[in-house]
Amino acid sequence: MGILPRMDTREILAAVKAEVSRLNKVIALLEGGTPAPASTTTSPTTTTPKRKAHKWTQAQRKAMSIKQKALWAAKKKPKKG
Repeated sequence: MGILPRMDTREILAAVKAEVSRLNKVIALLEGGTPAPASTTTSPTTTTPKRKAHKWTQAQRKAMSIKQKALWAAKKKPKKG
């Protein structure tokens, strides 16, 4: 038939319902409300806590800048041969 694998109708329906649920949450958030609870039963203990973002010091940013500029210069340099 085509390049895509053949999917079962139930799988397609489950994927569409999941997408509709995500979109409803986004709509609720944009309208200023709270999102409706998901229809699936997920416990909050199974979710992974968000990690804190890494904070770069000024010295680390400067060192990374120097390293990156050296990489860019190496890529720009014409190859011998």
